[in-house]
Order: sequence, then C-alpha cells, then structure tokens
Amino acid sequence: MKLGSGFLLAAALIVPGLASGQEALDPIEVTATRSGVAVHVEVGPTIDGRLDEEVWTAAEPLGDFVQHEPLEGRPATERTEVRIVYDSAAVYVGAWLFDTEAERIIVGERRRDANLPDSDAFMVVLDTYRDLQNGFVFGTNPGGIEYDGQVRGEGGADTNWDGGWTVRTSRDGEGWYAEIRIPFSTVRYGPGEEQTWGLNLVRYIGRKNEQVVWSPVAQQFGFYRLTEAGLLEGLQPPPRRITTVTPYALGAAQRIPPIDADVTYPFEMGADAKLGITPSLSLDLTVNTDFAQVEADDQQVDLSRFSLFFPEKRPFFLENAGVFSVGLNSFPARTSGRTQLFHSRRIGVAGGQQVPIDWGSRLSGRVVGMDVGILHMRTEGLTDVQDATGWTVARVARELPNRSRIGGIFTSRGSTDVSGDYNRTYGLDARVGIGEEWTFNGVAGLTETPDADGGQELLSFVGEYLTRDWYLRGYYDQVGRNFNPEVGFVPYSGFREANLRVERIYRPRASWLREFRTHTRQTLTFDIDSGFKESHIAHLHSNFNFEDGSNFSPAVNWVVEGLDEPFQISGTDIVVPAGTYSGWNSYATARTNPAAPLSFNGRYDVGSFLSGDRVGGSLGLSVRRGATMTSSFNVSHNRIRLPEGDFNTTLTRFGLRYAFTPGIFLQSLLQYSDQTGVWSGNVRFGWLDTAGTGLFLVYNERQTMDVLGMSGLLPRNPLELPERTFAIKYTRQFDLSELTDGFGE
Repeated sequence: MKLGSGFLLAAALIVPGLASGQEALDPIEVTATRSGVAVHVEVGPTIDGRLDEEVWTAAEPLGDFVQHEPLEGRPATERTEVRIVYDSAAVYVGAWLFDTEAERIIVGERRRDANLPDSDAFMVVLDTYRDLQNGFVFGTNPGGIEYDGQVRGEGGADTNWDGGWTVRTSRDGEGWYAEIRIPFSTVRYGPGEEQTWGLNLVRYIGRKNEQVVWSPVAQQFGFYRLTEAGLLEGLQPPPRRITTVTPYALGAAQRIPPIDADVTYPFEMGADAKLGITPSLSLDLTVNTDFAQVEADDQQVDLSRFSLFFPEKRPFFLENAGVFSVGLNSFPARTSGRTQLFHSRRIGVAGGQQVPIDWGSRLSGRVVGMDVGILHMRTEGLTDVQDATGWTVARVARELPNRSRIGGIFTSRGSTDVSGDYNRTYGLDARVGIGEEWTFNGVAGLTETPDADGGQELLSFVGEYLTRDWYLRGYYDQVGRNFNPEVGFVPYSGFREANLRVERIYRPRASWLREFRTHTRQTLTFDIDSGFKESHIAHLHSNFNFEDGSNFSPAVNWVVEGLDEPFQISGTDIVVPAGTYSGWNSYATARTNPAAPLSFNGRYDVGSFLSGDRVGGSLGLSVRRGATMTSSFNVSHNRIRLPEGDFNTTLTRFGLRYAFTPGIFLQSLLQYSDQTGVWSGNVRFGWLDTAGTGLFLVYNERQTMDVLGMSGLLPRNPLELPERTFAIKYTRQFDLSELTDGFGE
C-alpha cells in the first residue's frame, strides 16, 4: 500500500477511536405537541419587512424555540417570535429574529434557493394536507431571498419547485425581521371550511452554527419530519381555483453547427397556462415550450463504464416533479448515476441536442386521497436524431399511515411518424414504515421494447434503520440485460447487486467536534446471466463535523473490478483488457466553514485504478462579498498510469454572480474539460417578476479547442465551429383567478 493510502487508512481507523473517548451529550426530549392559531384579518399587512403594522398584534406570538443543533432540546440562545395571520387570499407570517450581536448577522447570498445553512435564515414548513408526509417549505435569509420547495415522504425538500409568494426583510440593532405572504393559490390543501395544517418554524443562527425549531424534532430525522410538526389551527382557506396564463416572446441570434453553419435569427412565441380544477388538483398546459433562461449543465469527468446523469433544470418539468417520483427516486446503484423509471430530461433532448416541444399538458394533484399525475408531451422530429414523438407518463400513489405509501407508474414513448417505434415502462413501488426507526422500500419495473427478448425487469429492495446512534442500510438490486426505460434513466443494466452498510453516529461532549460518523460498507455485483463478479467494494469511511462548520472525511477502499470485455476509456485510445483487477484506493475530503466570506474545499485520491494507479483530486475556492457578489473556482485533476497507456484529465470551472437585488442578477459560468476538448460559457442576466418570469438576456457559447483552426492557420472543421446563441426573452404571468372563480360550480 502506498504512503498516501496508509495515512488515510490510519485517519479512518485511529481518529474515530480518539474521538469516541469523549462523553456523549444526551438530548433533552420535548414530547408535547406545539400548537398555534392563525388569526383572520380583513386586510393583510403590506409586505415590506418592517412588521410595524397593527394587524400583527392580532396574533399571539409563537416562541420558546429549542435547539435542533448543536444541543438537541436545549433552549435557543437567541429569542425568536413568529405571528401568523391570514385574509381571504393568503397566509402571512411575520418573524422577529432577535440577536444580541446583530452586527454579526451573516446575510448570505442574494440567490434564489441559496443554501440557507450558510447564513442566518428562517423557514416555514407547512403540511397543508396534514398527512404527515408531504408539505411545502418557504424560507429566506437577511438578504431577502426566496427559498422554497416541496417536502415528499419526509425525505427533505425538493428546491426545484418554485412557487409564487413574496418576502421582504429588514435589519436593525436588535436583529432582523422577515415578512412573508403565501397565497392560498400557491399551495394545495384538502376540502373543509376550517382546517388545521402541520407547522414547523426553523431558524439558523449562522455565526453559532446553531439551528433552532419551534416544534422539536430528533436530530437524526431532520426538521422535514412532518410527524413531529406542530399544529396551525384556525385556518379557513377559500375554495379558490387558480388560473394563470404566462406568455413569452423570444428573439435570438444563433449559430448551431452542423444544423446551421450560418447565423440565424429565430423569433418564437408561446405560453404556459395553469387551471385549478380543485384546490388540490391543477391542469398545466404549454405551447411551443422554451427554456432559454435555464442555466447550463455542469461538465463532468467520465472515467467509468456507466452513463453520466444530468439533472433536470427546466421549470415546466420541475414543478410538481415529486408527484412522478417512484420509490426512493434514487436507487442505491453502484454507479454515479441514479436509476429512475421516469426522468423528464429524456423529453426534448436527444443526442445532446435540444428537440423542440410543440405542446404538452400535465394534470397533477390529489383526488380522493390519491396523488395523481398525468403528463403528455409532443416533440418535433429532427432528421437523423429523433422522430416526431409523443411522451406519456401516468402516476398514482396513496399515502398510508406511519410513513407508508403504495403506487404505480406507466410511461410511454411512441413515434408519431410512420415508423411506429415505441417503448413502454410499467412500475409498482411501496414504502413501509415500522415504528420510528425502520423503513422499507421496494420497486418492481418492467419495460417493453420491440425485438427485446426477455431480461426487461427491475427489482429493488431497500431496508433502513435509523436512531440517534446507529444507521443501518441494506439493499438488493436486479436490473435485467434488456431493461430499457426510454422515458427514464438507467446507467447500467444486466447485473445483480447486494449492499450492506453499518454506521455509528457519535455526538461527543467536545468543544471542537460536533459530530462524527464512521461506517463500513460492503457491495457485491455480479453479471445477471453468467454470475461473473463485476465488482466487490469493501469501504471504510469516517466523517468529522467540527463546531466551526468545517468538515474532514477520510475513506479507504478495497476494490475488485471485473471486466468481461475490453473497456475503452472515454476521450482516449486506451483499451483496458478483459480481466479482474484489484487493489487499495483511498480518498479524503475537507472543507472550511462555507458560511465564511472565504471558504475552501478539496479532495485527494490515491490508489489503484483498474490495471494501474491513479492520483488525483480537486480544489475549490468560494468568495462572497456581502450579499451581492459570489464567485467560485473549481479545478479537478486526475493522473492515471496504466500498462496500456497513461493519461491525465483536468476539468476547470469558474462561476460569478452579482445580485443587484434578490430579483435582479447577472450570472456567468465558464468551463473547460480537456477530456472532451470542449469549453463552454453561459452568461445570464435576469430581472425577475416571479420565480420563473421576467426579462432574461442569455449568451451561450460552446466549442472544441481546435487551436490551429481558431488561430486561422488551418481551415476549421465545420463540425467544430463554435456554437453561439444570444437570446432575449420576456415572459409575464397574468393571474385570472378572480375572473374564473366559481366557473364550473
């Protein structure tokens, strides 16, 4: 074993022993359910962040917050008071966030959905159905950003969801204040004149790395554990049905070789519309859908045999995406990607090119206690890329007691041209909660592809056990050789895999160390047909979270990789022969406090890689100047030496964002990968009206680094000409709810 691997192994084994000698600090349990009352007012307050209107005195303050971190159950070190009122249109939340050292408040980024724990922050968590599993989160920081998401199955918040709501903040010598307006039309809720919603209130005190909550939640579960939420009583939401129309106009100058070698000047118009069928069910329509304002993808280094996963970023598909999620929505496969029965990224993108979307519709929400989602999209055809295609997804699920759920999904991709080519996927999933600690998930899937002969099944079973001190997880995956969800994502097929993870969690009574975790994991993977061992990974990992917000995490692995056929490494001419390769490798990651104006993160890798060795790592730097400017620089490098040949990879990324206000920003992202020889640039200016509407100016460039061609010494290959687009897009949302209230009743 090399010196680097030996050092990391010692860190992973010895340091946990030193820390475990510290006495653990027991939490204070608070078992009484918190409750508060929302008071009806005729006219809601003006949202200016000042909280000086008399309307706020009508509500009793919600206080007595307790710590979630670091000392579970202890009283919060700073005082917090929250009042809630509502009128016929919206719920209003006023938060008085007092601070004895107000000059040390950390404002944070002025970027929508910025990471709230990196600053002072305040959040409202609502369980509007009171089903103890699903809800909404609305948050902000002293800079006045909008942070929102949907809570699904108590598994955290999906911040890709963007709702229409308003927040303003202010500061003085006694603390900071947040004033929030959440329209009833933004959230979904069940029938009934007077309702009780689940409620929790969360505050981050940045300089102390402290999290406090109104309704206590055990640390191991997190504050999205809606079974631990308090109650918000007295609400009488209207049976209002939202109706909005959001048209857009876009003009562009672009050159996209090889499709267009010359500059073209397209002009497009289209629209989205939303119609509330009931307070909990809505119909979305889109015509000539455009996503010009969406940020660019991050480039990735590809050293594996598996498909790379790129997340969805397009607003239409992100809204209510949780309705279509299946099982864990993230199978614990050994690959870097995530197997999904439905991945909306497959719609409107083919062969690395955007495919125009003619129109689409989505019905989603809750009907008679069932979560339902039906999506249909139509895309144009592109010569030699994809036929004109219809895409359909249907999902139904029912929440059951104690974090349990059962559901099914159907997806279909079908050519609307004469070829009649098609692909279908069928799936069933279930989640069962037993007590507070045990959770079991299961998914069964089957695909239907013409000319595929068997092997189109998917089976996945996961069991988890979580307490304050222990986390156990085991899974079994089986993916057939011909399993092919063409409206989903599968990074790899034709294997059986089993995994067991045992993790110990310590929270010592130490002034320097807040928490450390150590776990071991065994993963075995076999070819589904021959039984050939494709992989065996024995993993030992420790994770240290320090009081100042920094982190250190060493790990060591014994890896066996089996190749049943030669493997060509992406971006090279190197082919690794079939065979079985084994060896040790190690890595360590570290980061400083991300809430600081200047922060660093890094990773170091050393050890075996297939038939040879690898040394690599990454380094990241983040600089924040107040609430207005943030910049980041990241570089990752790998030096790989194999008997078949040597190669290096370097990926560089630089990002800069300047926020004039929370709704006006300028953002850029520059990237270069020497593995693909491609550099890309994305510059966006946004003047937001709501989350996804307003004025956008976007410039994109992507090109291969053809040095001789770029210098003019040789003619450039037409296929390697730079791809450039400059677009101006304006979109505005019109709320027609008042015109359509009562329609159809």
